[in-house]
Amino acid sequence: MHETRKFPDGFLWGTATAAHQVEGGNVNCDWCRWEQAGHVLRGQVSGQACDQFNRYEEDFDLAAELGNNAHRLSIEWARIEPEDGRFDQEAILHYRRVLEALRKRGLSPMVTLWHFTLPQWFADRGGWEWSGAVSRFARYSEKMAEELGDLIDLWVTINEPMIYLGQSYGTGVWPPGKKGIWRVLRVFSRLVRAHRASYDRLHRQLDRDGYRARVGIAKNVVTYEPYRRYSELDSVFIRLADRLFNHQFFIWTRGKHDFIGVNYYFHYRIRYRPTKISSFFHEVHTENREVSDLGWEINPDGMFDTLMSMSRYGLPVYVTENGIASADDGKRPRALVSMVKEIYHAIKAGVDVRGYYHWSLLDNFEWEKGYDGKFGLVAVDFRNQQRQPRRSYYVYQDICRENGIRHDLLRFLGHGVRW
Repeated sequence: MHETRKFPDGFLWGTATAAHQVEGGNVNCDWCRWEQAGHVLRGQVSGQACDQFNRYEEDFDLAAELGNNAHRLSIEWARIEPEDGRFDQEAILHYRRVLEALRKRGLSPMVTLWHFTLPQWFADRGGWEWSGAVSRFARYSEKMAEELGDLIDLWVTINEPMIYLGQSYGTGVWPPGKKGIWRVLRVFSRLVRAHRASYDRLHRQLDRDGYRARVGIAKNVVTYEPYRRYSELDSVFIRLADRLFNHQFFIWTRGKHDFIGVNYYFHYRIRYRPTKISSFFHEVHTENREVSDLGWEINPDGMFDTLMSMSRYGLPVYVTENGIASADDGKRPRALVSMVKEIYHAIKAGVDVRGYYHWSLLDNFEWEKGYDGKFGLVAVDFRNQQRQPRRSYYVYQDICRENGIRHDLLRFLGHGVRW
């Protein structure tokens, strides 16, 4: 009799979404203007996205049927505070209804306060370069704790700060599209201060009832290997990249985390190239590797390595995002089972992993790629908003309902794979 690889009791199984990517009709933010200016692939715009602003109950039914006991979502700051200092009570009530709908279905909410989009008034004043940015974000954080705190179990202040820095101020493919190393450093400092201030405000507001809030960030973590194993330059570069990209934000915000949120998508084979200034002095090589529809290498071993690396902070770990773009769903079942298997092995190795949130429940608007990246366990026909679960939906359903990996799922892994 083949045993099931069981996860700890109370392990959180969920999916993740972000407001701008799924809600639709988000017109008072910097991304709306950016899209209208033609900065997205083939001129695509988010538009109505998945129309989740109106269809959230339908989508949460899909999550509940999936066997989930948790869900990660974000609050759209631009809806909550459409003008500096004016909070929209109807928007706040909307998110209360959303959170109540989750809890009604037994889905524990993890809420992200900032997932890349900025209110237009905030962006017009310079965004995160503005001297008033930190105080405004802290005020917004405290307001959300005051209005919604009774419904939220886990708080994420900032999603992927280093990705935002790279895309918005490094390559410039996201708003505001202002490239420059001094801008990168300035905004890094502001995001550090914003997280620290938000963390303090959330705890000040939420800990009054005697129960300590749980607050962290969702940090994209990249695993690296040298392209030329004989090259000392490649090896030195990946050690530097690992420290700067994966750990520097945690180092600068030490003591202001109750858990570590990990978003794992990328494994890079790095070749140091001093002439590649625009891509931070390196090339990424994926030849002879399995890749997703977006060309990202699929490397489940990197999940194990990431979790082992993050265990150094001595805090509970949640995999706050992980998934692949696969329009035909051909690679997703295998990738999903493989990633969850590596989480299981990390737990057995002593890492305190407490939850996994798959990206994503639905196909959605994938930033500069528009609707080209299909990450959903559920396919969305954006012409009529019809939802259709893919095969991978049922694979994940099996894992969630079993709270583990049944031996039958080995068929997705192929031969010679560690079980």
